[in-house]
Amino acid sequence: MSQAPRLTGTPIMRILSKTSGELVGYLYEWDNGDLQPAWFDGEVQSVLYEPIEAAA
Repeated sequence: MSQAPRLTGTPIMRILSKTSGELVGYLYEWDNGDLQPAWFDGEVQSVLYEPIEAAA
């Protein structure tokens, strides 16, 4: 974890449940390089990460 302050975060991946395929959160990358999951309804243990496609 960086000591620099976190000012802005960008969602870079979808977090999906391995068992249901349901979207359970997003993985954010902060402007200081930190990564942080943002869960919709609490942390899920068995997950897959799916990149968010950049807009063309």
